[in-house]
Amino acid sequence: MKKTKIYFLAPLVVLIAFGAYYWNFKSDYDAKQAAVVAHEKEVKLEKLKQEAIQREAAIHDALEAQKVRKKEREDREAKELKQRDDKENAKLIEEKADQESQRLQRQVEKLTKDVETEKAEVAKIVADNKKTVEEEGFLKEYVKMAQDNQASLAAVLTKIEAADAAAVKAAAAAAAAAAKNK
Repeated sequence: MKKTKIYFLAPLVVLIAFGAYYWNFKSDYDAKQAAVVAHEKEVKLEKLKQEAIQREAAIHDALEAQKVRKKEREDREAKELKQRDDKENAKLIEEKADQESQRLQRQVEKLTKDVETEKAEVAKIVADNKKTVEEEGFLKEYVKMAQDNQASLAAVLTKIEAADAAAVKAAAAAAAAAAKNK
């Protein structure tokens, strides 16, 4: 049984010694860790303050540089805008003059065509008028010839009627003479 006590007591003693050492370590360890964490926080806080100061200085410098660049850009843009406007105005004036020239050219061409059309119409009217005058002359001549022809036909009809009347008289006389002779 002695040996069983050793097996039981030795681990128990070692366990108690380890517990005391662990207890001592744990109580100091938490304090050390808290101190390390506090120191790290202080270092980080100091570093953040330095970075904030540097960042503020950098922001201030950047803002100043930005203001200068903005002013330069505005001046440059104003100059470019004025040049662009001048170019556009010159181009617009040129295009307007070109359009006006083209419009006037088309108007001249249209008027030239209208004049040619009117000349052709006048020539046609003159030709129609000449033809009408010739037709009128022809019709007057034709009417005169028709009236002359009518007069000659009337004369011929009178002669025919006279000849018919003479022929009827002659036939009546011949019939009367034949009736007397019989």
